[in-house]
Amino acid sequence: MGQLQLMVNQTREQLSPNKKIEIYSFFDPFCKDSWKLKATLRKLQIEYYQFVDIKQILLPTLKVLTKCQAQSTTCDDNIALAFKAAELQGRKKANLFLNFIQNEIMPKQDIITKELIMHCAQKAGLDIEVFTNDIRSNHVTSSLKCDQHIANEMDVNVTPTLVFFNENYEDEGLKVEGIHAYHIYTYIINELVETPIEKKLPPTLSEYIREQEMVSEHELETVYEWPHNILMNELRKLKLQNIIEDVYYDHDLFWRYKSL
Repeated sequence: MGQLQLMVNQTREQLSPNKKIEIYSFFDPFCKDSWKLKATLRKLQIEYYQFVDIKQILLPTLKVLTKCQAQSTTCDDNIALAFKAAELQGRKKANLFLNFIQNEIMPKQDIITKELIMHCAQKAGLDIEVFTNDIRSNHVTSSLKCDQHIANEMDVNVTPTLVFFNENYEDEGLKVEGIHAYHIYTYIINELVETPIEKKLPPTLSEYIREQEMVSEHELETVYEWPHNILMNELRKLKLQNIIEDVYYDHDLFWRYKSL
């Protein structure tokens, strides 16, 4: 922890009170670890919403982009282009779109299709006509090149990677590669923020599952930190109330909100 403490101290010197920490989250849409990390990011967004701003960036390395291209037949079903097109309509909608896409392709191992992308875009509240035009635009390609520049500047070449940044972009960020225990990320945030932090509680279990549409046990355990038996009891109650249903994909248990 000594080296981490030193890097944190160097960064916090430039961080003014009440300023948000910007977290760049570099991901690969086909990487299981990137999908697992979303539980940690979601928990950070809930508990530290006043202090953190998370920006999702599809890591535009040749390896990742080649993988995205190999899964597609046209621009319309290229997930890299689709995510950048969704981002043009706002980060919140883009993150919703990404969440719905990951829920489809990670647990179910579904193949990306134009129909799947358009379905997720519609659920995320995107303007479909604008979205369809943007996927084919030069602006989206330029935006990917910009992300490549950002990744190169931050020396990011593996996924998932988080880079903690203050609002002065000339200062060096704190890079954390891979997946770590939740307290590592909260340690960094608490060291960078110079004001007392009162963490926000998560929404009710049913509200959270409704917002996310489908969640894994790992995600719920991360967000709520309840004993396993208590979590399972609460999930069974919601299932008996016909609010959620359990589904299995590749022997893993997930919980899905039921649209009544």
